Amino acid sequence: MDVVRWRRRGVARRADAGGTGVHLEFGADPATSMVVSWLTDGPVRRAAVRFAPLEAGEGRKGRAHAQTRAYRDDRRQRVHVQHATLRGLRPDTRYRYEIEGGLAGPEPFTGEFRTAPAPGAEAAFTFTCFGDHGTDQPDDPFGTPASGEVVAAVEARAPLFNLVLGDLSYASLRHDSARVWADWFRMISPSARRRPWLPVAGNHESEHGVGRFGLDAYQAYFQTPDNGCGEAFRGLWYAFTVGRARFVVLFGEDVCYQDHGEVYLRGFSHGRQTAWLDRTLRSARADPAVDWIVVAVHQVAMSTANYHNGGDLGLREEWLPLFDRHEVDLVLCGHEHHYERTHPVRGVVPGSPALTPRPGAVPAVVAAGPSPTAPTAAARSAVAEPEQVDTTAGAVHVIVGTGGSSSPSAQVLLEPPAGRVVVGVDAQSGRRRARYALEEAPWLAMRSPDHPYAFAELSVDPGTPGGLTTIRLTARDSLAPDAPPFDEVVLTRPRGSTAQTAAQSAN
Repeated sequence: MDVVRWRRRGVARRADAGGTGVHLEFGADPATSMVVSWLTDGPVRRAAVRFAPLEAGEGRKGRAHAQTRAYRDDRRQRVHVQHATLRGLRPDTRYRYEIEGGLAGPEPFTGEFRTAPAPGAEAAFTFTCFGDHGTDQPDDPFGTPASGEVVAAVEARAPLFNLVLGDLSYASLRHDSARVWADWFRMISPSARRRPWLPVAGNHESEHGVGRFGLDAYQAYFQTPDNGCGEAFRGLWYAFTVGRARFVVLFGEDVCYQDHGEVYLRGFSHGRQTAWLDRTLRSARADPAVDWIVVAVHQVAMSTANYHNGGDLGLREEWLPLFDRHEVDLVLCGHEHHYERTHPVRGVVPGSPALTPRPGAVPAVVAAGPSPTAPTAAARSAVAEPEQVDTTAGAVHVIVGTGGSSSPSAQVLLEPPAGRVVVGVDAQSGRRRARYALEEAPWLAMRSPDHPYAFAELSVDPGTPGGLTTIRLTARDSLAPDAPPFDEVVLTRPRGSTAQTAAQSAN
């Protein structure tokens, strides 16, 4: 049990006392700011968060006033969320905090967190991710007990932060959406109150009748770094830097053809998001203090699942060329409810009508082998080190839509492996029906039919100047004791240089 002490109180308070859906998000600079958010039954006057470093002498104490965001849910009831931004923090430092106002119980809620390493810092860190979550409530038809198990499994790994890759609570599919959101926040709070759980908006974040685009609830519950694109698009896409890695979070509904939400949003930003993405990626790749560019988006460009969502041509048309141009290293996705990983991809297979991504580098042993699936425990133990993948050859795409959804796609994978792609929709009244195409899948590196519930753990090692920097990606089964790994790969790229610079130096 964590215990923190406040000098003015003179007593110890348990870190899990009280609280309603307390969750953290990074501020504009994850090294110096943190957002503490929580749900309240109504508007709260003078709500605030006090904070101080855990170790004396490591930084100043402070108090941040909370701001209330509110929206009307599907029953036209007002829902209130408090957000307090803690500023002036020290990088890579542990803090304790205390919430004042709006929480149940006589005692203030207290917790702890760690700030991120400063941008450009030569610091190692670990983060986790998964998507398609749901709740573990018995009456939730869209979640499962696995939805709760993955929270505990992630917390046991103690990452710096966790990315939730879209379709968070599935509140859009229920007629009591505010209660579903409250259930979800209560479920994740044992971890999300200690480390940021950063959201990616998926198709099921859009709720019928909840704002113009159905996104008012999502935008009220989270306060993420500003994208500068205006209030209508607040929080739907954003970017942040941790150490030598730049993270770019996108809202795929804007470019995808598939109509699988409560509101059809293809093109709703009128190109603003894509222009922002181009600027953000260009700036990141030109920054000598950035090595890794990691993109998080709910929908997928490639998938071998049958009778599920499939890859989307819209992503291939709009964003994959930008990923190629600016040398994105890693793309993390949900949407498909299984685990799947690609080879590095760059460009398209010549003559492919659906713009099939072209693998940039395929290990010979993989290229000649059978359908790539998760290795057995015996096979894992026989390999001393995981495969190394050079991301200067292209971006590796990883599907981790394995958070707890009641409709896993791990058992409906096409065999032999093939890609299934949404290539358009038929315009009609009501929901637009998707048109699909099948393609060969030369991009497929690995998929797992035997681990329907899982998360990915990613450990970033900055390396040394002139050498290689790495990300060790480990997929872990969230239902098995101690979350054993079933896939592991080490991504590499030259430290402190772009692929072009590295190539020029070699010539």
